[in-house]
Amino acid sequence: MTVRVGVLGTSWWSDSMYLPALAAHPDVEIAGLCGRTRSKAEALAGQWSVPWTSTDSDQFLDPQRLDAVVVATPNDSHEPLTLTALDRGLDVLCEKPIATSAEAARGMAERAETLGATTLVPFTYRYMPTNQFVKRLVDDGFVGRPYHLNLRYFAGYARHGEYSWRFDTELAGSGVLGDLGSHWLHLARWLLGEVTEIGCTSARFVERPQRPDGSDYERSEDSAVMTVRFDSGAYGTLTVSAVCAEGTDFDQTHHLDLHGSDGTVYSLNDWSTVQEVRGLRAGERGPTKVMPIPDDIWGGTRRAPVHDTYRDVFRVKRSMVGDWIDAVRRNTTVQPDLAEGARVQTLIELAARSAAADGRLLDARPTTQ
Repeated sequence: MTVRVGVLGTSWWSDSMYLPALAAHPDVEIAGLCGRTRSKAEALAGQWSVPWTSTDSDQFLDPQRLDAVVVATPNDSHEPLTLTALDRGLDVLCEKPIATSAEAARGMAERAETLGATTLVPFTYRYMPTNQFVKRLVDDGFVGRPYHLNLRYFAGYARHGEYSWRFDTELAGSGVLGDLGSHWLHLARWLLGEVTEIGCTSARFVERPQRPDGSDYERSEDSAVMTVRFDSGAYGTLTVSAVCAEGTDFDQTHHLDLHGSDGTVYSLNDWSTVQEVRGLRAGERGPTKVMPIPDDIWGGTRRAPVHDTYRDVFRVKRSMVGDWIDAVRRNTTVQPDLAEGARVQTLIELAARSAAADGRLLDARPTTQ
């Protein structure tokens, strides 16, 4: 079965992530491309030999021409586009954060479950070799009972103070809490289980101008620190900032520290040449030792620079987008799905609420509707 996929969104992200990954899959036909600007959509379609373009999303979401869609548009459009696609029988990959509110995100997840759709939310860092190896170490008991997890995501894309919809609360729902924090909240839950409490302190360090049309808006946070408690009793600190001068090729770095009853794990990805996991068993003396990432986790991807690993994870190894396509073909589920996206959105909203209440710790236990 060949899956006919339509891509909504013509940004650099569609061009660098989704179109290459879809083109690399042998069971995909990229059937159409939809964007707000016709010339941009047609130019991108020409680069990827996509036969059909549209600037009308309602017309584009046509089950006679498509089996599935990628929603890679600004955050405020995710909910209406996803709901329309689901109602027309299409399977959906929706960018994170999946909505601008937890209520909207839960509605999307519930609709997908009711209709039996195959959905995926692309928390891309889950698939990187360092994190895959840390997950294996946790599952294999290397750290024993986890005590505390420290995740840090330092980036510099917000340092210059220009207008960006990513810091426009009406359009994005939040700032770095949604853009970067969603990754870390998902990763923390994937590694250590459900979050039962959350607190947050956030800031807006860089001043931002009015919108290009001159209108004003609520500006979102560009830096935040979340504290979480897991159902196991372990706790975590999750730092996300877009105003850091990191100086690496991609101007971002990822750091992980995990301690438990039986061992310690450190991970560093500098998004240049270093993607390393170090560890130490309880009772051992000396510095932590480099723990080689197993070949099956690399899966044939290039190991340096990190940009090439990242590309190969999704194009050569066919992780994430390929997992979703394979699940669509089999009519099965795949993780992380819209339900996971909705859970993360709920935690983002609670973190923002905590930040507004001077960091007060809030109950984050899942509730049944």
